[in-house]
Amino acid sequence: MFGRVAVVGTGLIGGSICLGLRASSSAREVIGFDLDPRVGETGLSCGAFTATAGSVAEAVGGADLVVIATPVDATAEICSQMVASLPERAVVTDVGSAKQAVVAECEALLGDRFVGGHPMAGSERHGIAAADPELFQDAWWILTPTATTRSSAYRAASALATALGARPIAVEPGGHDRLLARLSHLPQVVASGIVAAAVGAEDRASLLGLAAGGFRDVTRIAASEPGLWVTILRANREAVLDALDEFSDRLSDVAGALREERWEELEAFLAHARSARIELFAKPQMHDVPVALSMPVLDRPGVLAEVTTAAGALGANIEDLRIVHSTEGGRGRLELVVAGERPAEELAERLQSLGYRVARGRPD
Repeated sequence: MFGRVAVVGTGLIGGSICLGLRASSSAREVIGFDLDPRVGETGLSCGAFTATAGSVAEAVGGADLVVIATPVDATAEICSQMVASLPERAVVTDVGSAKQAVVAECEALLGDRFVGGHPMAGSERHGIAAADPELFQDAWWILTPTATTRSSAYRAASALATALGARPIAVEPGGHDRLLARLSHLPQVVASGIVAAAVGAEDRASLLGLAAGGFRDVTRIAASEPGLWVTILRANREAVLDALDEFSDRLSDVAGALREERWEELEAFLAHARSARIELFAKPQMHDVPVALSMPVLDRPGVLAEVTTAAGALGANIEDLRIVHSTEGGRGRLELVVAGERPAEELAERLQSLGYRVARGRPD
């Protein structure tokens, strides 16, 4: 699938990407680079890399695909270090859990070769010693294309996710950050807060000795590496603050119901949360019949972003995407492969409402 893949930053996520590529035989060469040379030695010994590099520039030279798996606040700097050595054909993606600012900075440096990415998988463990080739199996892998993103870049990043067993889905960068503030960043802060409240109690020893499965489940992620989380929270500060304000309002409502003995209101709150939780995790997975959507498009900025944003808003999983350019120039044909009859139908209707003429069929 890929010739030479360079992975910059080979901790848990980067190391797992390397191991997954090697296990699936999806790349001829996997080059690893990490600031800590001991990580490179570990990666070579466990078979994660075919070779290591001594610098970012060396790692990306000759690469077809570059994956930046460093902390999110280092992503733009890594891009700046590779500009002079990066082949024109190369696609660059990242795995950071905050996207809007990072995508803007990296596009300014790399143009249409960059497409933001974020695999929705991880562990409270960290480092290459915790890497797992199956870490991304059946996980969502969010891609954040913009009006700048070239279609081949999106396809390469999507192919990477698929090769690692993940399910790629397109979401615009700002939408990603708002979504992740609630689904990932808020839970991390809340879990840490629950632990802090427990250990701050006077009867700490007996309380923690009696801690049951519920406490352990809710607080498991509080064991995550704190420096990494400060980086993430700083990168997505505004969206996390909004999520914390909303959560604080909900807790105030619960406290008010308890204080004033409004038991029916409290039961309704718990019942709503219960049914919502069941519904969220009972949604059918998108391993379904692939449907091809094809439409003529003008050769203008924003077409790809408009289509993928519409797909992301509907939760439609784009498994493949390409633009066939017309020999006359000025227009072409956009071809998508969407997982599932119903998501494809909904996406086709949405695109038709935006003015596209959409034809449906089976993939070639």
